[in-house]
Amino acid sequence: MSANTASPRGLVLDYLQFAPSIGEGLSIDEYAALIGRTTIGPRATLCEYATVRADGETIRIGADAWFGPHATAHIADQIRGSIIGDSPTIGRYGVAHACTLGDGVVIGECSVVMDDASVGSHAVIAADSIVPPRKELAGGYLYAGHPAKPVRAISEDEAKAFAHALRNGEPPSELTSRRVPDWTKVVGELADRSAGAIVAHGRASRAANAFVAPTAIVKGDVDLGDDASIFFGCAVFAGDARIEIGARTNVQDNCVFAPDRLRGDLLLGIGVTIGHNVELGSGTIQDDALIGMGSRVGDNVFVEKGGCIGAGAWVEPDTRVRAGWIWAGRPARPFRALKSEERAEFARARDIYIAYSSDYRRKTASR
Repeated sequence: MSANTASPRGLVLDYLQFAPSIGEGLSIDEYAALIGRTTIGPRATLCEYATVRADGETIRIGADAWFGPHATAHIADQIRGSIIGDSPTIGRYGVAHACTLGDGVVIGECSVVMDDASVGSHAVIAADSIVPPRKELAGGYLYAGHPAKPVRAISEDEAKAFAHALRNGEPPSELTSRRVPDWTKVVGELADRSAGAIVAHGRASRAANAFVAPTAIVKGDVDLGDDASIFFGCAVFAGDARIEIGARTNVQDNCVFAPDRLRGDLLLGIGVTIGHNVELGSGTIQDDALIGMGSRVGDNVFVEKGGCIGAGAWVEPDTRVRAGWIWAGRPARPFRALKSEERAEFARARDIYIAYSSDYRRKTASR
């Protein structure tokens, strides 16, 4: 399959000079995306809004891969790609980020495997779990928790049974999330996607140099500032409220924003980074803050300038996150002050996404 083609059954897109290399028998949903320097083996399946995005590094995936709805595979720009073996199964809103997964690994719903982590063959990561950066998990175990810890040994056949159940839409309790974003409630009223990325009901608007990915949905009173970006598979629905996304702010793949008038507006400042698969309701995220991938952030949360919510955190409504601090856990609590090198990494992430959005804007404009 050639790069930079969009069929009625999905988006396959090159990034700069890099084209995906795709094995035979790819099944890709209409709103899924396969991008850039990805190599994926035969008989792969990408369900609705699944996103495999290899722009700043490489992703290598073996045969018989299955990415559930809103699942995400990604890289750390110019630092580390992802290496994924044969027969991986990644559930709804699961994230594999700049990591290594062995053959037959199963990732439950809303779980995240983070940068430079390694998961051995035929391991199963339970739903709502976090595998922290640089963590090495041996194969042949069921893991659960935040951070993920071994629960019990499992056989290869049991791992395959978990995978089979997840792929068939019948996940057992171990793989079923307690906090899946309610996508049906958010976008169920939307009957027609033919208008493109922005569905311009209300006063949806964007600066000329902002980027909205072709598989994202934006609806309502949404204002997108200079060099801001909304990436693949996102749903940004203002309802009868208002959403502001400030200049140089990035909203990464498969995020769901869904405020309403009763609960309040959602206001994102300048230079904010929202990681993959984050759910936000109403609230305020001030300049230069970072919301880690897989987080669930309740209504009326206020993140002060330069504050951070850690990956996979569940933040209770009406929480105030202090400037310069990381909040983490379930429920999220103050963890520690940010280090200077972490602040620098936040700035680097912001600048990377400004460059990404510029590249993608040119690419998709030429389609």
